Amino acid sequence: MMPAKIFFFFFLIGAVYSESIAVNPAAAASSAAVIAAAAATDTNTVIPNSGSPLSPASNQRSTRSAGDVLPEKFFGKFDLDHSENFDEYLTAKGYGWFTRKLVTFATFKKIFTKTTNKNTFDYSNLTSKKDVFYKNVQIGQKFEGEGLDSTRHEIIFTLKDGHLFEHHKPLEEGEAKEETYEYYFDGEWLLQKMSFNGVEGRRYYKRIE
Repeated sequence: MMPAKIFFFFFLIGAVYSESIAVNPAAAASSAAVIAAAAATDTNTVIPNSGSPLSPASNQRSTRSAGDVLPEKFFGKFDLDHSENFDEYLTAKGYGWFTRKLVTFATFKKIFTKTTNKNTFDYSNLTSKKDVFYKNVQIGQKFEGEGLDSTRHEIIFTLKDGHLFEHHKPLEEGEAKEETYEYYFDGEWLLQKMSFNGVEGRRYYKRIE
């Protein structure tokens, strides 16, 4: 019987790459992890697309200080428009040509939504391969969520000088690596910045709502 993780990788890549996956299943595993790295996003305590995402668990450790709320400008829906030095960033992380091109074909959207509590927000990270959702996120409060690579991560959002940081620490064996993503506005663009061993990649998101 096919292991669950290999089945997931087949689903992630999609029919368009089925022949390549059959030849090289290891590339599919690596691809799932890179999409997770590119997008940086993972669900809280439910399976993505379940329709009923839950809030972070009650045993979260909080590093939140008073007044740390998501700035108004972050709320909205943003669509990935273009990237700079992103392939170089993926290369620095050790991913091969097949995986890098696969990520290029994926689409990404990010949505920040207000809740009834001004100190929390909902976050959706939507890709053409898998969607993930976080409900009632609090700045500075750690929680566990499922990543785009289908493993559990420890996640925390923090603010510094108007920049939003999203940090992921994988809690299970897998291809995913510990990552920090920085978000801030460059003119009208929502810029996502990431770096590894001195190589910086940037992804530019355009507001669509």
